[in-house]
Amino acid sequence: MGQYYKIVNLDKQEFLDTYTFNDGAKLLELGCSSEGTLTALAILLADGNGRGGGDLHSENPIIGSWAGDRIVVAGDYADEQKFLSIDQIAKHKMLKDGENPNLYSYAAEHFKDISEAALIAMLDDQFIYDVYEKADLYGKAKEIFAAVKKKRGRDQEKPVLAKAG
Repeated sequence: MGQYYKIVNLDKQEFLDTYTFNDGAKLLELGCSSEGTLTALAILLADGNGRGGGDLHSENPIIGSWAGDRIVVAGDYADEQKFLSIDQIAKHKMLKDGENPNLYSYAAEHFKDISEAALIAMLDDQFIYDVYEKADLYGKAKEIFAAVKKKRGRDQEKPVLAKAG
């Protein structure tokens, strides 16, 4: 079976779910992909995007929103209670009949999943958009890409009104 991972921001109480980026959730599945989870992490951590060649072509405010924060690649078999505050542990135990959480399970239940927002920012970039358009997408990645593609089509179809004059 194997261990599954989420990328968790302890400071913002947010996480990235690998499946949203068409990646698997095992460490090497997410770590060896391109234009997926690690690209999302890179844009979230970026300080100064848009100032040089090779940057993501997007002005989405999510870019750089994790810069300077404490980030953990949290596994579902990781140590219980590690990286969690006493209050977080108590909250989880109250809601889960005394069950000890690890960061992976706690984040999944109590933190905000920002994967869709990160993928939408990534798809602003034509290179990444083209990669996703050619990829065999599944699940959330397929749904999000279809919505972005539809929106792009609507934006391009807007008629230009001639000025009366």
